[in-house]
Amino acid sequence: MSQGRNLRAARTPAIGRKVTARPCFGVKRELLLALAVFISSSCSYSPAVAVTPESPEVRKLIQAGLKSLDGHNEQRLGGLCLIALAFIKDGASPDNPHVQTAVQACQQTTGQQMAKEGMYTNGLAIIFLAELDADKYRNKISQFAGALFARQKAHGGWGYSSYNKGDTSQTQYAALSIWELLQVGMAPSVGKVDACTNWMLRTQDPSGAWGYQGNDPGSFQLTEQSKVTASMLAAGMGSTLIFGNVLGLTKPGAGSEVVEQQPISSVLKVAEPEGKRVRTISGSSVRKEQLLSAISRGQAWYEKNFDEKLIAESEYPAYMLYSLERYKSFEELLQGAPEEEPEWYQMGYRYLKEEQQPEGGWKSRSRPPCSTAFAVLFLLRSTQKSIKANLGQGTLVGGRGLAANLSRMKMRQGRLVTEEKPTEIDQFLGMLDGEGSADLEALVNDPTALQVNNVSLDEARRLQQLAKSGDPTGRILAVRALSKMQNLDFAPTLIYALTDPDRRVVREARDGLRFVSRKFKGYGLEDNFDDSQRYAAIDRWKTWYRLVRPSAPPLP
Repeated sequence: MSQGRNLRAARTPAIGRKVTARPCFGVKRELLLALAVFISSSCSYSPAVAVTPESPEVRKLIQAGLKSLDGHNEQRLGGLCLIALAFIKDGASPDNPHVQTAVQACQQTTGQQMAKEGMYTNGLAIIFLAELDADKYRNKISQFAGALFARQKAHGGWGYSSYNKGDTSQTQYAALSIWELLQVGMAPSVGKVDACTNWMLRTQDPSGAWGYQGNDPGSFQLTEQSKVTASMLAAGMGSTLIFGNVLGLTKPGAGSEVVEQQPISSVLKVAEPEGKRVRTISGSSVRKEQLLSAISRGQAWYEKNFDEKLIAESEYPAYMLYSLERYKSFEELLQGAPEEEPEWYQMGYRYLKEEQQPEGGWKSRSRPPCSTAFAVLFLLRSTQKSIKANLGQGTLVGGRGLAANLSRMKMRQGRLVTEEKPTEIDQFLGMLDGEGSADLEALVNDPTALQVNNVSLDEARRLQQLAKSGDPTGRILAVRALSKMQNLDFAPTLIYALTDPDRRVVREARDGLRFVSRKFKGYGLEDNFDDSQRYAAIDRWKTWYRLVRPSAPPLP
């Protein structure tokens, strides 16, 4: 597994602890975790809690970054739109000076100037104006869209006018622009979207990543690409996932209704459908199995190669992180089961915290104002915000989208189905020792796949330890396995799991305790619980356990 996958999530205080206790100095954390199954410790360890965009530590970075943009020296239209986008994603009003500066620059840009501008400028102007007020600026958005599609190359991609090759970096902003246009009721022709999608599929490196300038073989027989990097992997995966969404070739998670729109030859206003729906363009000729295979290869590259070191080694780290956030946000939409505190976000946060300049911004080879805007958009989970705003909060929950590991999916009678191969406990534990991250994620998304037949005592003990000290995916599956065994001996471990920092583990433990106890309503604890509700439920489960096992050692 990659370095990032080996990073272990921080643990919470012991059961019943509502505040952080003083750390036990001089005692190894690993030893404490091993002893926790058998003894009640009088102290705990200070957790390095994972962060989200709402965490105080993250908000501090964001606010300092935005503050550093006051008086910036950016003059390019694309840069102005990027900076303004960071402010409106943070909740700034349309009257914000940065927003107004970008609006005025867009309004003053003539059609002739648009034709001369590069892909980044036209794309960022579309994204900014669509996010700000699509109805108010519809005519201007349409003008920028016309200029954008006029620059599309014959092979389907976008790139510099002086090169025939397409550019993966630029094309990702065309992809996001197309998605934004569709969400505000403006649909490009299916032919143009198909052409770009097929270009992405043809220029994927056999390894699963993408290169900077696409080497197009003219067929779907993949050929080696140059300058294959983590940044281009993120750009390529984000674009491919977006196109699959736009063309209706990938099914999002539960909570959204798919509405197909007839292809039209130019960017026009279409009727607004009622409610929150996934908008698609009908009539695509892109082969679904080729698209899904490309996504699967890209996921495999990420699982094998991505780690924290690649962020620091990137030529434009903040730019790469914003691409990564886009890729992962559309992957969440596809899978329908996002992590609340994903490890890739923790890696990006740690890098940006370390590299933030004294004045609050970030620097790289790109201009500091743009680097800062990219960093802020990453920290805010900008793309996830757009998806939720357009498709509704329910779109990203439920876990009923495609399986995380698309390599496990097969075409049968024209339908995409998941291979039904039960996984025994020994196979599951074997995955933890190998490089089975994608398979583990697939197990998480399929509650029926993990079997618990003939579990040995040693395997049960390892599951108990894993529930306390594994990575988030391992903890979820260990808790699920212990729950399926329906053995009261494992109830203390399930109660301990209610203190987990990952809410998915907590919900798994809650459901497991209901199953083991046959108290199917349990003791409250809704999905969106707060800590007071969490600890009230823990206290009630501890009381229940003392009643059914009065001779058992007291729980910590």
